[in-house]
Amino acid sequence: MALAVVIMAAAPDASAQPAPAVIRGDAAATVGWLAANSHAAGEFYNGDWISSFYGAASAGWHWTDNLKTEVDFGAGTPSRIFRSEQVVIDGRPAYYTVESRFSRRTVGVSQQYQFFHNVWFHPHVAVGANFTWERETERPDQIYVYNAVTQQSRSLPPIRGDSARTSLQVNPFVALGYKAYLSDRAFFRNDLRIAFRGGIDETTLRIGFGFDF
Repeated sequence: MALAVVIMAAAPDASAQPAPAVIRGDAAATVGWLAANSHAAGEFYNGDWISSFYGAASAGWHWTDNLKTEVDFGAGTPSRIFRSEQVVIDGRPAYYTVESRFSRRTVGVSQQYQFFHNVWFHPHVAVGANFTWERETERPDQIYVYNAVTQQSRSLPPIRGDSARTSLQVNPFVALGYKAYLSDRAFFRNDLRIAFRGGIDETTLRIGFGFDF
């Protein structure tokens, strides 16, 4: 009887305890490595992959403990490639080099499924789309022409001036990663993202830190 009285007296206090905090969203900053298809093309060149250092900031909203929508903003450092072009001068073929510089800015929107509940390690998978702004700047080099009579080469000014263009592409992607908690709110994150554009167009490996709110 005395035990029952004690339990009944303690019940109101127990019910008054605050509920565990619910995760509504999270934010993170990441750095990593970006490898992308340049899509540059020429008579003697069919494109090549470029790589750059990459940084991003992301924010996510949890619809449930497992389902999250995430938006991230990222940018890669400039990278460059060289290719050869041909031109005919005085009836003879001559070649010159074109330097192409690339820089990418991205906005990614994804739907993520996070496995497990209330544990320190959360793997996840995601599908989404990248809005990619790619700026390409071309700088042709001088043209070198060989004279068979004098057996000497001479240089000519570039056949055209520098040029620049910016294109926007929307590419689907898949991602695989995880969050590992350092405390109740702070976490370490790591993921691999693969985007497609007529095949694999871009891969991004990221690591960083964030917090829940």
